Amino acid sequence: MGLENKMKLAALIAFATLAFPMTALAETATELITTLDERANLAKSQFFEYEVINQEKGRDAGVMRIQVSIQGEERFTEFLAPGDMKGTRALVKNRAQMYVYLPAYNKVRRIASHSTAGGFMGTTYSNDDMSTSAYGPVYDFSMISEDDASWVIAGPPKEGVKAAYGKIEITISKSNNLPSQLRYFNKKDVHTKTELRTGYSCQGEVCNAESMKMIDHTRNDASTELLRKDWKVNPEIDSSMFSLRNLQP
Repeated sequence: MGLENKMKLAALIAFATLAFPMTALAETATELITTLDERANLAKSQFFEYEVINQEKGRDAGVMRIQVSIQGEERFTEFLAPGDMKGTRALVKNRAQMYVYLPAYNKVRRIASHSTAGGFMGTTYSNDDMSTSAYGPVYDFSMISEDDASWVIAGPPKEGVKAAYGKIEITISKSNNLPSQLRYFNKKDVHTKTELRTGYSCQGEVCNAESMKMIDHTRNDASTELLRKDWKVNPEIDSSMFSLRNLQP
């Protein structure tokens, strides 16, 4: 075999050696996000009560209390406190349909799809954050790294899918196959927000974090922390709860 052919063969072998791990890593990332989404949505229905702490540097913390009922993609949120927020309700039908009832105006309004990146009721969580129940259908993940405790995957939105972020990076704990940290990037690949999920506990196979904290780096690290105060798995929830008629009392 001539020198030129040997060089071509060596290059081909090197390419194949590099390409195989990349394909394997992509497949692993897809498997990881599929497992994460499945574990996050094991329950047919769930009920939560949260204390919500909003913190901005130089200001006293603002405290709210909310109840959240979930069934499939649908979520119904009601504010219990403070007084000026009491009775405010939000309904998520899916990522493209979200409504809010404001008692001060006695009116239901639909949140426009182009404003999903905006803050949800004064928190650092966006409307898109509150309406996304699974990441696999939205983002195209690849493996970034792995150590003894976790995997890290990241990816941009899938082609043709509208998303609030240019990329999401998820650290998945090997202890429960659920996220411990999510890092959010804008379309210019600037790291804008970080979410921490800690204190996981389980009821049967269904596990959830006791604390979820979203830090907004574009707002001088303002944060919103959701502290779980009550949690029920598979409670009986009438489907009428997730109707527009129920949104306005």
